[in-house]
Amino acid sequence: MAADAGLPAALYTRPEAFQRERRSVFQRAWLLLARADTVQAPGDYAAQNLGGWPVFAIADADGSPAGFRNVCRHQGLPLFDTGTGRCEQIRCRYHGWTYDNAGRFVSAPPKVAPPEPNNSLHQLESVAAGRRHGLLFVHLGAVPPPLASSLPALDAAAIAARFDTLEFHAETVTDIDANWKLVMEQAAAAKDGVMRTIEWPGLILDSSPEGAVVHQVIARGFERSRVHHHHYVASGTDAAVLLGRTAAAAIAWRSGCAAAQATLGSGGALAIAETPALADFHARVRASHSAIQ
Repeated sequence: MAADAGLPAALYTRPEAFQRERRSVFQRAWLLLARADTVQAPGDYAAQNLGGWPVFAIADADGSPAGFRNVCRHQGLPLFDTGTGRCEQIRCRYHGWTYDNAGRFVSAPPKVAPPEPNNSLHQLESVAAGRRHGLLFVHLGAVPPPLASSLPALDAAAIAARFDTLEFHAETVTDIDANWKLVMEQAAAAKDGVMRTIEWPGLILDSSPEGAVVHQVIARGFERSRVHHHHYVASGTDAAVLLGRTAAAAIAWRSGCAAAQATLGSGGALAIAETPALADFHARVRASHSAIQ
């Protein structure tokens, strides 16, 4: 890419850049947490660390998802490991503080019980949660925009791919030793034989005659990323085609991103063709950093 088209190397290699993005990107956007079908029966939950923010969603008595920060109000320790599961009540494994599925404090062992159990400060801190296209999203901001109007690229691509007619088949995971932005850039620049849509900040939808793959790019640190690949198969097609294509892409993404991270870390520059998708992504990253400076 042209020298003035890309982003400064420091945005990929400095931990303070990632800390800014925690606030200016991941706290201000709807983020994919999990597939909606993982949180649909009472007590089902899904937990992730999204861009440095530990969050979870749990289904209430009606099966509706309620989102919370994955932090016990006692001493700030995590309530759930990342992943999915089911529980009757939310109970901190460390000191036994217990909450109901609406985040209300229920009980604690006498030695660590709060003097005012009904104080609202003991309730879990809620975050917005909502379903769209069979996916479960959360928003960590105080006043999130409506989910229905916040994912225009995904909405258009899901309709074109007839996403609601596809059947979920399998989820695979790829860990990448590189900044999350490099993963998004690699995906935006790659030609993997699919129709690819990029939704800000970290969602990629690939569609093909065989079905669709939702790539959930999770920033785990300034030099670590994880991608969850959710595979949806069209009726009468071979799921192995989708899985094989994802496996090949994951190898290329992993090696390409790691090499790019090493290049930037050693003071080098990247050479990637600037596509419209990349230009839009870079503009959004620049705007997010300018917003808090």
